[in-house]
Amino acid sequence: MGATHNEHHFIPKFLLKEWECQADEKLSAMRWIRGEITEKRYKAKSVAKERHLYAMRRADPEPNQQLETEFMTKHVDEPAALVHRTLLANGLAGITDDQAYTWTRFLVALVYRGPGAVSYVREKGIEALGSQFDANPDDYLEFRGDEPEETLRKYVEKNDAQMLGDFGTYALPNLIQTSFLNRKIYEARWMTRKLSRGGARLVIGDRPMTLFGSIAEHFLLYLPIAPDMAFLAFTSPNTAERIRSKTEPTFVREMNRGMVEQASVYVWGRDMEHRKLLEKRLEKTSAGPGLGLGPRPPA
Repeated sequence: MGATHNEHHFIPKFLLKEWECQADEKLSAMRWIRGEITEKRYKAKSVAKERHLYAMRRADPEPNQQLETEFMTKHVDEPAALVHRTLLANGLAGITDDQAYTWTRFLVALVYRGPGAVSYVREKGIEALGSQFDANPDDYLEFRGDEPEETLRKYVEKNDAQMLGDFGTYALPNLIQTSFLNRKIYEARWMTRKLSRGGARLVIGDRPMTLFGSIAEHFLLYLPIAPDMAFLAFTSPNTAERIRSKTEPTFVREMNRGMVEQASVYVWGRDMEHRKLLEKRLEKTSAGPGLGLGPRPPA
């Protein structure tokens, strides 16, 4: 597998590319370093990625990258990029049912594909598979033979420990395509809001979807799809009017605040326009393992 497949983007570059600007055609990556909010300029392809994030057999000389190449790229990101282009050009006008499903799958993927979410899923996979190994100890003892390990779990940990960690990763495509979130988001009311020229702009964090409310009940789900355009999904029929009634500065302030408060480490923007917000609302320590939606998991 070529080296280009080793770096796995948990936020695809087609989305982050919208924040590239200025003469250098780059975006601003902002985070805390040594007690200060710092800014570095990067191309979208150079951020929001982690080496071997979705790989299986990661300790092997050549880990299995199939989840990244065949599922995340071909099945999730490439189709979603086409829908994203349509949303930027026309909003929700003319979005087909198939495109709505494709976009829903992309949104759910964002929940499960960040580093914290992958760590969480891997941990849960280890727990689930390990509990199965412990379920019938007599079966292992019956066929144990001369193996020194006293339990099947200890045997697997010694002879194929990678299998435990890979179990959760292997489940990612199924989680993304069958999660209860798919129905919740697909059946919700959708809208976009386009910002006027010259005003404040939206930022995007490394946990890029912001949840207001409870996904199990009434919720508002927000994703910035460009510095000047927001995608929103919600359950209450009155939410759309409330969003439209907000002045643009109020809307941008509320969306950016929610985004920054739920970020783990990084926030990306066109520039350092919102530095004061980051200094006040961005946590100084990275979030702990957890899905990429809802309150920030504690470190």
